[in-house]
Amino acid sequence: MKIETDVLDVIRAARCDGSALFLSGQLTDHLYQRVNLALSAVGGKWDRWKRAHVFPASAADAVAGLLAEGEVATDAERGYFPTPPALVDEILDLADLSVGHEVLEPSAGTGAIAERVADRGGVVDCVELDPRRAQSIRDKGYAREVITADFLTLPVSAHYDRVVMNPPFARQLDIQHVQRALRWLRPGGRLVSVMFGSLTFRTNAQALDFRSRVREARGTITPLPDRWFRGISTVVTVIPVRQLPELVGRRTVQVQASGQKAAQGGLF
Repeated sequence: MKIETDVLDVIRAARCDGSALFLSGQLTDHLYQRVNLALSAVGGKWDRWKRAHVFPASAADAVAGLLAEGEVATDAERGYFPTPPALVDEILDLADLSVGHEVLEPSAGTGAIAERVADRGGVVDCVELDPRRAQSIRDKGYAREVITADFLTLPVSAHYDRVVMNPPFARQLDIQHVQRALRWLRPGGRLVSVMFGSLTFRTNAQALDFRSRVREARGTITPLPDRWFRGISTVVTVIPVRQLPELVGRRTVQVQASGQKAAQGGLF
């Protein structure tokens, strides 16, 4: 999102005091709304008691990049849509989560799903690209590990019982994230993901291939009510990862050789 000059002027004139940023002068409603949008995109939240926008860390550091570049990515542009609490419970029910399960939440946002995993007795690790959100999860203390990174760039570590996720939707990134996440599951694991609703009707090769593989894996793609994401069409996808056959004798070597593929996502 490109920041207009009048918005930048207001932010430059603001006073920073630790994590708080105080706006100067009287702003019209229209100007304030645009300023608030820009500050929110870099982590600022209006605190009516302090009469300031408060950031997770230094306010001056938070707005420095915005002022230098004159633009910022909004949550919508990043494809970030927080998971409503009631939907989180549905996702975890579909995941068939048990106490002690090792669970991964890629693109964890503020940890809406991960925190409920921990509440249900799961051992949860998180990956989140945004440093502020990643730190917020660390500060709450329910995650075993929090990695600040782009999930698609991380080396695969296939040792999880469950993956639960709400990935970015833009440019079919949700398909890429789910395909990648399946490779992090042990045989017998299960992935549950919110995905963009266009998955059910797109006819490009990527969507057609993905739907075919979900069917082959005996997974499901189920439409969700539009109310969950402010009118945005979404689905919930459930994909089981196959168990390896129990073989003995000379065939054990073959199982071990083929097991790597199964452990890294089965049909995917």
